[in-house]
Amino acid sequence: MDVLELIKTRRSVARMKPDPVDRDLIARCLEAAVWVPNHRLTEPWQFFVLQGEAKRRFAEIRRDFRRAALPNPDAPEVQPALQRLYTETVQTPTIIVVTAFLTEDAETREEDMWATFAATYALMLGLWSFGVGTFWRTGPLREYLPFREFLGLPADRRITGVLYVGYPAEIPQKRRPPAAEKTGWLQ
Repeated sequence: MDVLELIKTRRSVARMKPDPVDRDLIARCLEAAVWVPNHRLTEPWQFFVLQGEAKRRFAEIRRDFRRAALPNPDAPEVQPALQRLYTETVQTPTIIVVTAFLTEDAETREEDMWATFAATYALMLGLWSFGVGTFWRTGPLREYLPFREFLGLPADRRITGVLYVGYPAEIPQKRRPPAAEKTGWLQ
């Protein structure tokens, strides 16, 4: 598949098969991802690939984070949802946490965030080229202290997202408006 078709067919895959994703394939795609444009060549990204026990620990952290946000976390009716969250996380074949270094210089910090997002998207496209789906999650979990401690992150590193990785159980079908509707040509 050529790169344009790859970009147009990639989807966020929420439902994944339990089949493991080969470690060498992930490493190969990570190696390609770090070749994205990066102003000043700061290479601000760092990836944490979670498998096995690390993935189980992350599932606990994710469940505990969600539990802490509930008005009545011990209510019997919320327990199945918390268990489902844990189980779905553990059953995801691979989870990759993406982080970026935060420099004190505001302009460089912004450029580094964009470069890290580009590396994440390149990783997603690389995996998709081998039939591996991804689902990129962001949100307040990235600031949760137990999560940061689990990864051993210093204060100058930000979690930019958590990438769920696996072979699609189903591929969502989406449509986008033509680019012409969002493009202005100036002369």
